[in-house]
Amino acid sequence: MIRLLSSISILLLVMFGQLRGADATINGVVRERGSAEVVIGATIALHRDSLRADRRPERGTYSNRYGYYALKGLREGRYTIVVTAVGYSPWMKAITIGDTTTSLTIDVEMSSADVAGREIVVNAEREGSALERIGTISVSPEFISNMPSFGGEVDVFRALQLLPGVKASTELSSGLYVRGGSPDQNLILLDGVVVYNPSHLGGFLSSFHADALRDIKLIKGAFPAEYGGRLSSVLDLTMKEGNAERIKGSAHISMIAAGATVDGPITEDVTFMISGRRFYADIFAPLFVTDTLPAPSYYFYDLNAKLNWKINERDRIYASAYFGRDVLAASPDKGDEIKVDWGNATANLRWTHLISPGLFASSSFIYTDYVFGTGLIDTRRSTGITYNFNTDSRIRDIMLRTELQWTAEADHLVKAGVEATHHRFIANAYTDRVQNLERIGRTGTIEALDAAAFIQDEWTITDALSANVGARLYWFQTGNYLRLEPRVSLAWTVSPTTTLTASAAMAHQFLHLIIRNDIALPTDLWFPSTPSILPGRSIQAILGLQQQLFDGDVLFTAEGYIKDMQNLYEYKENAQFTLGLPLESQFTRGKGIAYGVEMFLNKRAGKFTGWIGYTLAWTTRTFAELNGGRPFYPRYDRRHDVSVVGNYKLNDTWSFGATWTYGTGQAYTVPVAWYPTTYGRSDVGQLYTERNGYRIAPFHKLDLQATYSYEWFGLPFQLSLNIYNVYNRRNPFALYADEVYNPSKGEFENVIKQLTLFPIIPTLGLRCTF
Repeated sequence: MIRLLSSISILLLVMFGQLRGADATINGVVRERGSAEVVIGATIALHRDSLRADRRPERGTYSNRYGYYALKGLREGRYTIVVTAVGYSPWMKAITIGDTTTSLTIDVEMSSADVAGREIVVNAEREGSALERIGTISVSPEFISNMPSFGGEVDVFRALQLLPGVKASTELSSGLYVRGGSPDQNLILLDGVVVYNPSHLGGFLSSFHADALRDIKLIKGAFPAEYGGRLSSVLDLTMKEGNAERIKGSAHISMIAAGATVDGPITEDVTFMISGRRFYADIFAPLFVTDTLPAPSYYFYDLNAKLNWKINERDRIYASAYFGRDVLAASPDKGDEIKVDWGNATANLRWTHLISPGLFASSSFIYTDYVFGTGLIDTRRSTGITYNFNTDSRIRDIMLRTELQWTAEADHLVKAGVEATHHRFIANAYTDRVQNLERIGRTGTIEALDAAAFIQDEWTITDALSANVGARLYWFQTGNYLRLEPRVSLAWTVSPTTTLTASAAMAHQFLHLIIRNDIALPTDLWFPSTPSILPGRSIQAILGLQQQLFDGDVLFTAEGYIKDMQNLYEYKENAQFTLGLPLESQFTRGKGIAYGVEMFLNKRAGKFTGWIGYTLAWTTRTFAELNGGRPFYPRYDRRHDVSVVGNYKLNDTWSFGATWTYGTGQAYTVPVAWYPTTYGRSDVGQLYTERNGYRIAPFHKLDLQATYSYEWFGLPFQLSLNIYNVYNRRNPFALYADEVYNPSKGEFENVIKQLTLFPIIPTLGLRCTF
């Protein structure tokens, strides 16, 4: 299989290098004026002669993740090239193509727009390709920085949870549940590298420092063939390359963590970016230690780094890395210990090469290392027996990837690529009973290769109709699985302001995230597909409408989707975690379905920006060995989900942000009856509802932020006040059973109580740029 993919790669390179169009080609790179950072996703439109409101552009395209673009198949004549992008003033230039012109390089420098908005974009602008962003939402890190945040710490995932179709499982979780999929079904890429566990504080914060990011792109479903390996969605994050003009940076401190980012030029052709963040509660925890309240030791950190070397006009080398770690150690009682340790390390060495005008190549050597370990030592006072609950999970990947982007004549933008990955898995989960704390352990290691090849064509069929047609071929060694994944998207421009879209895709997932529900600690365990563990599969279809209003300043979108999921895995209800027992024998296989409608009204320009999002959705799971084989709702199923987000820039000194969210209560499993056991009244058994057969109260809250900008010793500062849960809503986090004395009956009764986490919480944050 590896040889086959190598042959395909060489064939594509030779084929693309030989084919040439007879007409002229315009190509170049779109950058930001003042920093020389590339502008990703800029819309490039070419108009014949001059701009006319009643005429469509002659050609249209967009800049890729490296800022590169190409327009091909151009005839002799006069043109006006127009470039637009989120947060930038439009760029225009008149050009002439002569009868002997074969190629023309036009690099673009865009200036930041003096407006408060255009920080959120769904789909392309009128002049560009409608296909690149079908089902895609791009969010500016700067916009996220102006949104209310918990503890003053800006969080990428909590901002994304405010988008339609994206949900949180609980108030404590920053995990992304996209259109009925679980977090492990999201392909999360940081500079093209998979991040397996993108969270801190047990899921409370995401691992990504917003100051280190250049671009955030979420594809909610039916993603194109260039992406693969997950069932539900793609979150594609790109780090900054580094300012090529001067050294600049920022620093911030919040109630939770502190961080700093610095970037700039090393030489004329080399730039850098480095960003770090650390949680500092462990520094102050000893101040609150008492004999009866020992303080746990906990901290996390992030470190992002990137180098960008311009070798010449055709070649660049990028080196990027990320390191993140969480460490928790606690001893809540004598003889009891809790240890949780997880983290990610990623690296990517990339070479980009402009083979010819219209043909762009990128090759990467990728390394990622994910480790997760949970240990709970529980000593029973009555017997002196110690129980160990352990989860060990580790994934180490080494990948080679090559991609080509070819602007084939005027009507085709072709992307193709191959990749091969060596995986090394360690996956253990067990419970053992130990006398005198004698430790017993085991290691289960699985080595696996996978390989994939893809090709896709963004085809402009007519002026009004375009398509993205592609396929991905995937091979996974353990089980010798070979899967073909067709992908197709259509966009019909009914008018300059109205577009109808449709897309369908098949996807497979060869890694499964299995979580224990019998202990309260995090127990994430990644397990690969094997001959007995089938790869997950999803088939999804989407219909959409996009309507631009008020000269494009407001965008309304509506999408309906349905997604069928097969070969999903969970632990059996009575799973046995004993040494020597094959772990996969404790899994049960099932299926799921998700469907719904999403609506999104997005104001993108002016002093006031924001959106209103609404989702009506259903998702169910069915496992033969869970809930008696009957379908059940997962906890993150929410029938109705509403989000209102607003930012208002009053002047250069004051700006304000607000978010309001509402969601149907979670599905929950609760006891409905109690019965005495043979051990007497103090030991009772419980009868439960069907799995997640009860709905807790709806969740809703209002968050506010006010930011004051000022200068001190010539440096710009921003002081922000964040108020979490303004009207002090007692939102339910969990339900639990308790005994309450009933004086009228003169006896104890078992009742269900609600656990609430966060009341109204005001916090401050301080930020400085230089």
